[in-house]
Amino acid sequence: MKSHEGPHYQEELPLKSVSNLPGESVGKHKFSEISISGKSYEDLSPMLQSKVESAEDLVMLLTLVSFEKEGGEEAQNLKLIKTISAGKMAVQRGFKLMESYRAAKKTQGQNSLTEALDHVSHFGQGFALYNKDCRSLKEIADKSVQTVVLSPPYGLGQRIYPTGVMIADQLGSESSSDGYVENSVTEYYTEIHRVLKDEGSLFINIADTYKGVSCLVTHKLVIAMVENGWHLVGDWTWKKTNPKPVGKIKRLAPTTERIFHFVKDPKNYFFREFTHWKQGELFGIQRGCNDAKSGDKKDRVKWSLKKPVKRFKDFLDEQDVKGVIEGAAFNWAELHKIDPAFKHLAPFPAYLPILPILMTSKIGDTVLDIFSGTGTTCEVSLQLGRNAIGYDTDPVSIEFSKKRLDLVEQNLPSNDEISDLENEYMTAA
Repeated sequence: MKSHEGPHYQEELPLKSVSNLPGESVGKHKFSEISISGKSYEDLSPMLQSKVESAEDLVMLLTLVSFEKEGGEEAQNLKLIKTISAGKMAVQRGFKLMESYRAAKKTQGQNSLTEALDHVSHFGQGFALYNKDCRSLKEIADKSVQTVVLSPPYGLGQRIYPTGVMIADQLGSESSSDGYVENSVTEYYTEIHRVLKDEGSLFINIADTYKGVSCLVTHKLVIAMVENGWHLVGDWTWKKTNPKPVGKIKRLAPTTERIFHFVKDPKNYFFREFTHWKQGELFGIQRGCNDAKSGDKKDRVKWSLKKPVKRFKDFLDEQDVKGVIEGAAFNWAELHKIDPAFKHLAPFPAYLPILPILMTSKIGDTVLDIFSGTGTTCEVSLQLGRNAIGYDTDPVSIEFSKKRLDLVEQNLPSNDEISDLENEYMTAA
């Protein structure tokens, strides 16, 4: 192993041998008695076997172990070793993040953790992805976004997401519904208000939280948003055809979530309705169409490699819009075609963003999702001829989204095809 080539690792690797137990001979020395920065050989062995492919990898890994042990609370909060062990990050990537962190600490002082890690970004022809905490949207100019479609972490710890590059406790970890609502409005939606055009729209998909009884999260959120200058102009219901099973409860099983439509100016927001509906039925929203099949090599990424406009037509032809969207919660085959190893706690079904985007934006407009996750809102935006911006604190999700959107951009419909779709189904604004 060369000492002056490859990564700039510490001069002395943190390897030590624990002395033999009393009465044991040297010949009976056990690997379990070897520790690296406080971690036993047995703890490290699986990771060494699966992640280390070269001497350079070994050096980087051992340096990361030492960095996490000796770097204090900030270094430990990065959870680089845990992320690598879980197979979510390559050793080389973790090492680069460590080096970025160290460089920032030298030049920016003790509060530079987020500066070191929150500017990992990816760009395509029509999209930008930011691996950073979305409490700040400083990359986006004032009043430049037309439509925002998002599904935030739900309240009171229903799901704990990877911390990634969060600069504070994650949204949803609050101990009360009041705290959750206050943080949502002041820490996140106030910044959206700044970047949203005066004629723009914000759609929030959210469900209530129950702790024996309703925590009134959705009700409190609407009231707080209105008190902070937003205007509620729509309240849709998403009815799941395959809701997640729940244990024994003394109420009807939850099968729906809400989609709230907020605007800045109730007299001047862009909106258009459908001109197409089923013969003899009311004008409304019903369910989506998704014929993705696991293992279908011809469809590497669901709609995009078959003209997505045709898939959108399938969806729109089935609409019976009366404030209810009905469809399956999610089909994992959509993501497995891109990366079979990728998992996410709350993937967003692709049919949900179609209607908000078509109704409230035009070709060439910018659509934003500050909790982009797997990149679904961004994907649909691109397929409808819009530009897309996504934020997520989880670097693994950002890397997956980049792969997904790159595939989408390989087979986008033309603006003429999208215009034909909109002319067929939408009224003039």
